[in-house]
Amino acid sequence: MNYIKVPHLSYLFQMKTINEVCLIEDDKVQVFLIQKLLEKNENVLSVHSFINGKLAYDEMEARSHKGEPFPDIIFLDINMPIWDGWDFYKAFSKLPGHEVVKTFILTSSLNEEDYKTAQSLGLKDTYLQKPLSYQKLKEIVDEV
Repeated sequence: MNYIKVPHLSYLFQMKTINEVCLIEDDKVQVFLIQKLLEKNENVLSVHSFINGKLAYDEMEARSHKGEPFPDIIFLDINMPIWDGWDFYKAFSKLPGHEVVKTFILTSSLNEEDYKTAQSLGLKDTYLQKPLSYQKLKEIVDEV
C-alpha cells in the first residue's frame, strides 16, 4: 500500500481565543490557583475575579446596559457571602445575551441539593468539583 505524505496543516486549525474568563469565587487560594493555571493557556486573554455573586452581577448588569460583551466563560462557586452562586446565576440568566456565556459551577460541595439545583438550572453538565486540574481547565478552554 502506498501512502501519500500530507504537509502539516495545523496552521489551518487555529484555537479559538477566549477574550475573558470570569471567576466568581471567595476563596483567595482558589482564585490564585485558577488564575495561574489560566495564564498558562495562551488562548485566554484576560481573567477577572469577583469575591461574591452580587459584585459579579452588578458588573454584568452594567455591561448589559452599556452593550459591552459578557465573559466567554464563567466559573461560579456556589457557597459565597452576600450572594451565593445560585443567586448570581438566577439573576444573570435574566440578562439579555447571557446564553452566549458558558457557565461552569465550581464547587467543593458534596450536597445532593446543590447538584439537583444545578440540574434544574440546566447546569448539570458543567458541574465541576474543586480543585480543578490544569488538564481539565485546558479541556474546558479548548472546547469553548
